[in-house]
Amino acid sequence: MTTYQTSPQHSETIRFGSAKIEVGESEASLVNLGLATGIKFTEEYTPVTLKPDNAPEIIVGVKDHSATVEFEMWEVNLTNLNLIRGGIDTLGSVEGSATPVSAETHTLTDTNFVRLAHKNGDGSEVASIEVTDSSDNAATRNIDYVVAVDEEGYTCIARVETSTVIADGGGIKVSYSYTPYTATTLSTGGKNTVSARVVRLTNTNAAGKKFEITVYAAKNQGGIELALPADDGDEPLKPTITLKGICDTTRAAGDQLFKIVDEQGVSA
Repeated sequence: MTTYQTSPQHSETIRFGSAKIEVGESEASLVNLGLATGIKFTEEYTPVTLKPDNAPEIIVGVKDHSATVEFEMWEVNLTNLNLIRGGIDTLGSVEGSATPVSAETHTLTDTNFVRLAHKNGDGSEVASIEVTDSSDNAATRNIDYVVAVDEEGYTCIARVETSTVIADGGGIKVSYSYTPYTATTLSTGGKNTVSARVVRLTNTNAAGKKFEITVYAAKNQGGIELALPADDGDEPLKPTITLKGICDTTRAAGDQLFKIVDEQGVSA
């Protein structure tokens, strides 16, 4: 007969699964980095010890307290790399040619905004907007329709409630011109100050509860290494990213390096 020495004490704290990785200049501006492998969090410190003549060595504190987040980045997005690398690069774009769009069709309901299909690379309002109803009757801006740019840089259009041209639920045709970006550029060299970034790892279980680790001030620890895989291989390009956090002394003592928030380990 098997005799067990214990039983689960807090089974809700048995963890499964990986994590979402976010990086940002602040906790309010975190960006999801997408797919990754080898995600790892490590805390490190050096014990400060004293050795009395008449007693064993004792630990009286710690020094060199740090926390490191490592992962293999699968989505090699230059905008995100620029963010991770802490300001030592120059991020740029290559602008394409103006591209006309003729009679793009949409349906406007009530006064709700509808996004146009194409956007300017710089996220500004598209040019030369002309709107008609489905019968080609011309509509007037700010009388029959209004235009705005959303947070992702898309130009959006909405019906004015008092419009006599665009009916509620009616179709419209929109002609305009947009200028896309054809490439993103990342150049480097000459900037030597690496700014700290907030890094967050979030594991969410099947119940939607989070186990979340936030490192307050982490800096990128190495240059870009791109090991290009074989043409006939099945592995993607995946540079290794290492972000090391040290204590942020502008925060209160005891909350300067990282914080773990555990919703999963709280019993209902």
